[in-house]
Amino acid sequence: MTEQTRRATRLVRMANLLVKRGSMSASELARELDYSQRTIQRDIAALESELGYPLVYEKRRYSIMADGHLPLGPVRLTLQEARAVHFATRLYLRFADERDPDGISALEKIADTLPLPLAAHMARTVAEFKSRPGNKNYIDVLRKVTEAWTASKTITIAYKSQNSAAPRTTELDPYLLEHTQSGTYVAGRSSEHREVRMFKVDRIQTADPTNRTFEAPDITAIAEQLRLSWGGVVFGDEQFDVTIEFTRKVAARIAETYWHPSQALEQLPGGGVRLKVSLPSLLEFVPWVRGWGEEVEVIQPAVLREEVAASLAAAAARYR
Repeated sequence: MTEQTRRATRLVRMANLLVKRGSMSASELARELDYSQRTIQRDIAALESELGYPLVYEKRRYSIMADGHLPLGPVRLTLQEARAVHFATRLYLRFADERDPDGISALEKIADTLPLPLAAHMARTVAEFKSRPGNKNYIDVLRKVTEAWTASKTITIAYKSQNSAAPRTTELDPYLLEHTQSGTYVAGRSSEHREVRMFKVDRIQTADPTNRTFEAPDITAIAEQLRLSWGGVVFGDEQFDVTIEFTRKVAARIAETYWHPSQALEQLPGGGVRLKVSLPSLLEFVPWVRGWGEEVEVIQPAVLREEVAASLAAAAARYR
């Protein structure tokens, strides 16, 4: 390994350490990287002047300024890994309502590292992304929420829910940021509600950072709650043991898909299939069931069966 290669590797490792640890002294970096402090001091200067990392020196410790423009280390992908990234970007595009300049910039950088055929497909994804409608306020809010989330800082948001006439203001400690098929959501403790709530970023009208920090809790339980909800965005404290049966016409489609962590499938006489799931809430599940129309029947619970039957009857009445 040449000295130039060793230096480049050392700079990348140093940047990654500062990102992971938050702040480190020159002596700590020297011990971690197994180089002299003099070498580390030169590397710190190079990290800022040559690679553009915004460094902060305070109380004899170095950290990287959390300004949302942090350059990350290089990533080298195999062909199969690149294919997986391509799939992920196609899904990202499918569920994106607005044009995201940060997402576009990221995809363009990724495309530069891909083999030519995949790079061409990535360029198509970028072009499609650029055709999405722009929403400056959404991007501004999303950036502020992202910065507060990664820095564990409280933000003040004005949020207009789907059913409210006017926006409501609350202080939010953002614990988790999730992008789903129904939009981008931030989960965190709301001062107004005094509990962890889920907020759709599209409905946040303003987001103002504060100087207050919070200690983020272990989000395992929060992530698990969201994982068990049907669409990944609804909290629920109940348990609904759901059984629904599909006709032979759509049985193969149901059987070939992973729908939910709790799912159990049973073949039925005549070629149909029975799906069983346990859900903390039915809010996201009802529209999905309705979407299968005459090819599905809810067996239990009764509350779900009645709601689906009533909504389908009302829909049929419109056509009569």
